[in-house]
Amino acid sequence: MRKTILLLLCAALLLSVPLLSQQKKLRVIDEKASIHLEPDKDSAVAERVEKGTLLTLLSKDRIKESWYYVSFRSEDKYITISGFIHASAVEEISEGAKKAKEEKKRSRKSKKATEEVKIQVTKEVTFDPPRKVQVILESANIRANPNFESEIVHQIEKGLTLLAVGKIGEWFRVDLPPDEEGIIISGFIHQTYIREIRD
Repeated sequence: MRKTILLLLCAALLLSVPLLSQQKKLRVIDEKASIHLEPDKDSAVAERVEKGTLLTLLSKDRIKESWYYVSFRSEDKYITISGFIHASAVEEISEGAKKAKEEKKRSRKSKKATEEVKIQVTKEVTFDPPRKVQVILESANIRANPNFESEIVHQIEKGLTLLAVGKIGEWFRVDLPPDEEGIIISGFIHQTYIREIRD
């Protein structure tokens, strides 16, 4: 008898695993959202969750038209909590949305790779000796690569004189004055941010 019950429990557990993996997920879109014990804003709050928290949808349909019955793993309490969250505080995560997000990420990577190829195709002109340039904006960015999407490596103020060692398209490659440790930072500044100083 015990063996039969144990076998039935194991079978039920094995059958529930695929079902659990197919359950829909919700993502919290409010900065802070409340999981209520009942589908009512005046109901007691079981837990407060932050933006981005993933919740498992436990009911196929909304309750009272604007509430979802959900569960999630509380990292603070080390338990799974279930309750009700208002529909305005969450968004459904569907397979289509996941695929669209992945496609967008792939597209961004492809665009970045294309930009890198463009940078490599545009030949750098080197200045020998280096030219002096002066910053004409109140604050200007020095970037890692010659494009506006590139990482900012340093910010400089108006009036600072730099040594331009080369140019790619509209971008000057410049060396900043050495810091306290003698380290020289190199990067790119757009030609509209500077003027050349003629000796």
